[in-house]
Amino acid sequence: MANLDPTGWGAAQRDARLAALLDAARDGSPLYRRRMGKAQRLQELEPVTKGELMRGFDDWATDRCITLQGASAFLADTDKVADGWLGRYLLWTSSGTSGTPAIFVQDAASLAAYDAIDSLRLRGGAPGTSMWGLGRSFAYVGAVGGHFAGLASVQRLRRLAVPPLAPRLQVFSVGMPLADLAAGLQTMSPQVLVTYPSCAVALASLQAAGELQLGLDEIWLGGEQLSATQRQTVVAAFGCQVRNNYGASECYSMACECAQGRLHLNSDWVILETLDSRGNPVAPGEDAHTVALTNLANRTQPLLRYRLTDRVRYCSVACACGSRFPAIEVEGRADDTLSLPAAQDRRVQLLPLALETVLEEEGGLTQFQLVQRSDHALELRLGQGTANPAAAFARAAAALHAFLQRHGVHKVQIVHGHQHPRSDARSGKLRRIIGWTDNRAPPAKPAAARPRATRGT
Repeated sequence: MANLDPTGWGAAQRDARLAALLDAARDGSPLYRRRMGKAQRLQELEPVTKGELMRGFDDWATDRCITLQGASAFLADTDKVADGWLGRYLLWTSSGTSGTPAIFVQDAASLAAYDAIDSLRLRGGAPGTSMWGLGRSFAYVGAVGGHFAGLASVQRLRRLAVPPLAPRLQVFSVGMPLADLAAGLQTMSPQVLVTYPSCAVALASLQAAGELQLGLDEIWLGGEQLSATQRQTVVAAFGCQVRNNYGASECYSMACECAQGRLHLNSDWVILETLDSRGNPVAPGEDAHTVALTNLANRTQPLLRYRLTDRVRYCSVACACGSRFPAIEVEGRADDTLSLPAAQDRRVQLLPLALETVLEEEGGLTQFQLVQRSDHALELRLGQGTANPAAAFARAAAALHAFLQRHGVHKVQIVHGHQHPRSDARSGKLRRIIGWTDNRAPPAKPAAARPRATRGT
């Protein structure tokens, strides 16, 4: 098996699950039946892209009741987030980071696997316990207003909890003005904060400045790349444990962080092949040109050798924690938080996930890049395949202006970029939100939070 020791930890479970997945895909998915042909081994399949799967959506799943028309109609109603679809599935959508949004169908087996992985490996619980704990208070700060993986997962787990023992959980939009978000969190005073690294860093600046006083027990992070500097900033401000994980809409729980702060691949449930430009495996310690994901948990909507845009490297030295799951390093989404001037000589921080959500959900864009040129100018670049670019820019710029005004930013010009979005020269990934190109934007001055509230009981 490429990139994996065939005698390593979890190999027997992995191989049995892979055999069952290949059988299910061949028997039930017309799309994969055509792709597999006479292939008998996973590595004999050509990697597949998100765009290919979405174009062949009606032939993709092993349940022939699953259609693009039906799924799209269900997803159009945002009040149905975490509701069951067709009586047995959970639907969520991916972002358009790679240029193509996608719809993913989660069956009961895949959801059970994600729950078990998070409870036992990421949160360190005992068998049969919930990662949410009994009666604990959680604040989830993420993208709302759509069937996003994080939001759908949180809402689902809240519904599954027995009411008397259910955690106290409140959802906050990552698109809220930072001052309003801080005020809401202070009023709630949660024990656990669940959010993105960029959001945690922005809140940490308020905490360090005394504008926020949260007494957190833990911070759970995901959805973006977490740097060592970001971790240090968050830990220094909040003085609590930070738990990081690596997942995606395609496979919600791919790797969990150990006590040494390193990510370990859940290799009994996930196959990640790190490949060179010719599709050959690269050795541990070497950078890959591309990554192929196989999700062993979901047999309803198979993912076999699915191309991920993240850069993954297998570590060549064993982790000091003693885990027999392989340690990996991930270079994932790493967009910038923008700092812009507002009224009364303040500066506000605009989180990348909030900006992306506005441009996707309200602006109607999937391929774009927003570049900060100065304190008063943003350049919006549209993808090469954008239909009617002038109209698309006008719609997106209007949505972005409205968002900026809600955050107190009124004197910023949005210009239509002449270039198309450009991938980072080093990583090859598309950074969709880019701060000042000279990287010398003035430090953000924290916006004042509302009056503080004491921790509730």
